[in-house]
Amino acid sequence: MNQADVSWPTAPTGIAPVGRVSDPELRELARLLQEDSTSQWFELVKPPKNPHPTVTKLPDYDHEEELAAVPEEPTESYRQQALEYVEGVIEARDSVRPDSLQSVSELPDGISRSTSRQWVWYHTTDSIQERTDDRPRSLAETTDHGKYLFFTPDETGILEDIIVEQFQSRPFDSAKVPTIPNRKPDAVLCLYYSDDRYRADLRETYQNEPEDDTYGVASPYDPEQPIIKPRGFKTDSATRRNEYSNEFRQESE
Repeated sequence: MNQADVSWPTAPTGIAPVGRVSDPELRELARLLQEDSTSQWFELVKPPKNPHPTVTKLPDYDHEEELAAVPEEPTESYRQQALEYVEGVIEARDSVRPDSLQSVSELPDGISRSTSRQWVWYHTTDSIQERTDDRPRSLAETTDHGKYLFFTPDETGILEDIIVEQFQSRPFDSAKVPTIPNRKPDAVLCLYYSDDRYRADLRETYQNEPEDDTYGVASPYDPEQPIIKPRGFKTDSATRRNEYSNEFRQESE
């Protein structure tokens, strides 16, 4: 599947874009629009008076025009437009999200998931349990913010399992895995953090490649289990400079 194969709805004039809304929140909005038992949906679908900066950069976006298109009171036509748009976005997200990921209802409390064209994003919420660093900052070789990288040739769900495990035990709060159109031969997990203190620990915990690989086995290799290939830590500044190791390029080709 190519990204061109995915039909991603554009918000009708006067309807707020929902790109930053999490998958559970989007489904709840659809439910409110379908039931129409209250006017609660009305405030949720209107463009905000002060939109997020990323929204204002959308092509042909005119905030004054968007606000002018909102009726003074809820109307059936406005509700129907919003419902069709929200249902279209849900369908588009479902079509690109890997089937091996957990359902929204199965994700633990405190972990929110949102799907875009290219990435499935994970963030922690206020309801996440308290977590503390279990490795000192002195172990870090770089204190620049960046991401730990993991690859697998198997189902993307094994990478989501790592996210859940680490989000629940350590103060990670942001991660992403690719959608179906954005996946290369291997799926990649980007687990974001402020430094690389967990580099060796994460490799020891998860790496389980065949012995003929060049990286040496950190965990016993079991051919019956999904393969996980940790690839260290990459700083945000290196990403912005488009710096990639030869090994990383090979995994991404």
